[in-house]
Parts: sequence; structure tokens; C-alpha cells
Amino acid sequence: MIAPTIIQFDGTLLCGASAPMTLRTFTPWTLWPKVMPQLSRVSNRKNKDLISLRSFEGIPVFGPTADPNFTYWGGAEVTGPNEGLEHLEIPPGAYAVFHYKGLSSDSSVWRYIYNEWLPNSPWELDHRPHFERLGAKYKNEDPNSEEDIYIPVRPRA
Repeated sequence: MIAPTIIQFDGTLLCGASAPMTLRTFTPWTLWPKVMPQLSRVSNRKNKDLISLRSFEGIPVFGPTADPNFTYWGGAEVTGPNEGLEHLEIPPGAYAVFHYKGLSSDSSVWRYIYNEWLPNSPWELDHRPHFERLGAKYKNEDPNSEEDIYIPVRPRA
């Protein structure tokens, strides 16, 4: 599979909309139609990328029977607040960034990250949002789609 790049993320402000979900009730496509028309009117975006984010209630445990609660966010990075939209501060810290090419619905990349790469790395999950940066090469449900997956990490204790 893919090896990540470990970066020090500076933090950013996310502007968009959110909804409570779990892994079993994960339906991001229900949120995007609500937020996209509003994002098109936001003038203080940092870039054209979209951010697909999960903010867990604690450090999540992943496994065959796990179903952690989280708040799902769809939005964009901005330089300041925007009226009529929700905002979330993504704090700075270390992230393992995986460049992924393939179908958005292919969960094998997630199984690899959480079940293979992470347990065999010198890193452990940190309590910060997990997100994907959906840039110019992102094409939902296209096998040639590309995105960057950001996993919050800290050195293993």
C-alpha cells in the first residue's frame, strides 16, 4: 500500500456544515448538497480544496465491531468566520498524510491505515480531527480520483 508523509500541520479554520454520524451511519453525501451552494458564496477561502472531516468524541478505536461516534464536517478552509455557516478550528499538530488514488468508497485504504500501518509505526492516534483534502484531482467515485488523507498522530508512548 501507500506510505505516509509525516507533516507538522499549522492548523486552520474550517467553514461549512456538520452532522452527527457513526461509521455504520456514515452518509457524507447527505451533507454536501446542503453546504456546496453556501461555499460558492464564501469569499475568504484559502484555496479551492474541499475538506471532508471527522471529529471524534475521543481517540477512536477501530476494529470489526467498533462504531465510534463523530461529527462529520464538509467544508473549506477560510481566513475568518462566515455568517450562516458553522466553523471548526482544526488545531496544529503532526499528521500522517496518505496520498490516495482510487474510489472514494473503497474502504481497503482505511483498513490498511488503521489496522496495518498505524500498529506497526512509531506513531499512535492523537485526539484531533481526521480529514481528507479533496483538491483539483478529486473526482467522487472515479477510479482515477486522488485525495490526501490526514490522520492525526503523536509519537507512541
